[in-house]
Amino acid sequence: MTADQISAPVRRAVPVDDTSQAVASIDALGAELYRRLRPSVGDGNLLLSPLSITLALAMVRTGAAGPTREQIDAVLRAGSGDGLDESLNALDRSLAQRSGPKGSEARTGDVALAIASSLWCQRDLTLGDPFLTALATDYGAGAFIVDYRADAEAARSAINRWVSDRTADRIPDLVPDGAVTAATRLVLANALYLKAPWATPFTAAGDRPFTHGDGTVRDVPTMAGSQVGRFGAGSGWQAAAIPYLGHELSMMVILPDDLARFEEQLDGPALAAIAAATTGPLGNLRLPRFTFRSRTALAEQLAAAGMPLAFDAMAADFSGITADEPLCIDDVHHQTFIAVDEQGTEAAAATAIVMRRAAAMRTTLVVDRPFLFTIRDDATGATLFLGRVTDPGNMV
Repeated sequence: MTADQISAPVRRAVPVDDTSQAVASIDALGAELYRRLRPSVGDGNLLLSPLSITLALAMVRTGAAGPTREQIDAVLRAGSGDGLDESLNALDRSLAQRSGPKGSEARTGDVALAIASSLWCQRDLTLGDPFLTALATDYGAGAFIVDYRADAEAARSAINRWVSDRTADRIPDLVPDGAVTAATRLVLANALYLKAPWATPFTAAGDRPFTHGDGTVRDVPTMAGSQVGRFGAGSGWQAAAIPYLGHELSMMVILPDDLARFEEQLDGPALAAIAAATTGPLGNLRLPRFTFRSRTALAEQLAAAGMPLAFDAMAADFSGITADEPLCIDDVHHQTFIAVDEQGTEAAAATAIVMRRAAAMRTTLVVDRPFLFTIRDDATGATLFLGRVTDPGNMV
């Protein structure tokens, strides 16, 4: 079965400097979900994309109404009206400028940063024009027709191919087996891909000791750099901001004195404050190489964060999407990948919201213990990725 595209995105022009509401929403939601996901991974690594999750939720928000819309607004810190839609549109357009040839007198190369969104709807389901227009004009999302009733597995494969194509095959199976059924009516998908070389490359430093999340000490592959970024420190933490080529994007590595206490207090303003404080000279940095991926279903965490009605088959109100039949969110699937080495970073993320028929129910910083990291857009402050590494030896 092939998927037929029924609408092509035609984005509306908005000023690219009006991104503050989007950034505040992304950072707040990212920090909250990070805290809520910690118990599920124990001492393990964790990675999510606040940007991808926010974009997916904001898209489904455009078709929500009544108390359902109010709860999603609260989780996204969206306020009222379409201010968040415009701000996310502006952020997307701003981020699009980060891709392309970058360099300086010492080094040149390419940075890739791509964001894509789509809607996959049941054949013969009538979608509301305002909903489709909002997805196209603010989110650049095209709409595709599939037939969940006749062949849910073929529909799932088409969605996964679309995501895989847009993440350089790093996210090949976003929607897991059995996640779509004959009762599925639509899936909203977002994909994010980044590949960026460091502004100043690292060198291999051999295997060095690292204290893992469970307290054991093991040697792990490590890289070292001199004057590769900026340094900052505050109460209970040290941090390094490491720019990518072009000095428009950076990775911020945060080394807490007490990981658990730091994570409990983590929120959007805290991340912004650390970034703002990371301005001093960084003499030397030693950092583990790491590669891992993460997969999670976010329904439980999002309901607990304040939007349970969206998942309630009896109470969800997505009448702005379609008047044909009531819908609710079945689950929110999120998958991420990251690889960090001496040359740079490759990272990918994707989010799928599956909806079903609701009637059916100079300082030297040595990173040798667990640390957090973000990948952020320096111009806007938006957090593209947020994660932690407790076991850099846990390779894919």
